[in-house]
Amino acid sequence: MQNEPEEKPEDMNDLRRVSNMINNYSVTCSEKADKRYLFKIKVVWLSIITLFSVLATFVFCVLWTILFKLEDATSTHCGYRTKNYLPTISTAVGNYPVQRFLWTLVIIAHSPVRLIVVGIYYQYYTSIIKPSLHWCVILLRFLTTVEVFSLVVLSIFTSSNNYSIHEKSFMTFICASELNMLISSILLKKGRITITVMTKLEVRSLKYKICFTAFNMISFAIAGYCFLRHNNYCESGVYTLFALFEYLVVLSNMAFHLTAVWDLSSVSLVLDDDLNLSYR
Repeated sequence: MQNEPEEKPEDMNDLRRVSNMINNYSVTCSEKADKRYLFKIKVVWLSIITLFSVLATFVFCVLWTILFKLEDATSTHCGYRTKNYLPTISTAVGNYPVQRFLWTLVIIAHSPVRLIVVGIYYQYYTSIIKPSLHWCVILLRFLTTVEVFSLVVLSIFTSSNNYSIHEKSFMTFICASELNMLISSILLKKGRITITVMTKLEVRSLKYKICFTAFNMISFAIAGYCFLRHNNYCESGVYTLFALFEYLVVLSNMAFHLTAVWDLSSVSLVLDDDLNLSYR
């Protein structure tokens, strides 16, 4: 029998070197995979936490004002001869120190998150809307950004300390939010690329967007009518109806924005090793 050829020392060293390289590469890749990001959160949870923090603050401000400042908060130019039972939003969140501090703090704190979601929505719309309508997508991004900043301004400059700025900011907020809701609903209904197929969550989202948009506009129209009627006739209860429908305008606007949990259900916000913020 022939003896099997012995492995040379050089060959053994080469094999060990290659084996070590493979092992080192595997360990490096594994460690790198574990360090792809420092922070990751679903946009769904980001939207829920952000909007419910605003909702909770809104409810607290209104209830606190009703419990402790109702008579003062519901007094108007009509005097005490007309009985009212609800304060307006501007009064509830802006006329008293505790409520004003909490509301302003939450609105300023939640604004960066809202702007991040605006950027994510911009990418979402450009991927599903016809290229010929991308100017509408740019318009939507502008309107939503204006909506966020005008909300901050009208929260800082309240009706009691600077009525002129507050009034202009409020009108800007209303116009931007109404147009944003209307254009979004129409664009998602009529402007989608033909080859795209809506998921069940997107169908649900669009259905509720249309409902909240219609409800918001009707509520705003009724609130405006009650405001004018109260100013002209000073009837008991009309100011209360104005405040109630004003609440419904704000709540339906929040609900509209909460539909992001269906549109962006698969998107996460990621902070990587290099402190770059992105979404995937």
